[in-house]
Amino acid sequence: MECIFGNDTATGDRAVSGFDNFSSMPSSLIIVNELDNPTEDTDPSPTPSRKRHAEEGTITARRKRTKHHDDDSHRSLALIAESSKKIADAIHMQATLDTLNHINWQLITEKLEAINLDLVEIMKVMKAFRSDEDLAKVFMSLTNITIMRALVFEQLGRDPPPFP
Repeated sequence: MECIFGNDTATGDRAVSGFDNFSSMPSSLIIVNELDNPTEDTDPSPTPSRKRHAEEGTITARRKRTKHHDDDSHRSLALIAESSKKIADAIHMQATLDTLNHINWQLITEKLEAINLDLVEIMKVMKAFRSDEDLAKVFMSLTNITIMRALVFEQLGRDPPPFP
């Protein structure tokens, strides 16, 4: 948070924090980015100046506080955004790897059933895939039915019959 906001803290009589209850404060004190005194210096400096309460002053003119653009804060926010994107990309990549490394036995079963294998043949191929997980992952990734059949019947030790 210090990278974003710096180590400055408001200490004047109008300073509020996230713990302050705004409903009990007079509405004249809940003014953001405005000043009561048009002669009040808007440049932050280490020299303290007397702050005015809204009840004390009679001057009703208000002006906007000048904005100070700090290149360091913009650079810091850009670095945070870049780092956040890298973290999100790493999480996505890990999820993809976890999905690829996980053997989906239901998917394998469905693909084997689509090849028109009987139950005994499905069990033999599943046993082969349990002993060779890399082969199971390859089979899971296949979409071409001819190649799937060739791989399965190679595991069964016979030539594939003509596809119905």
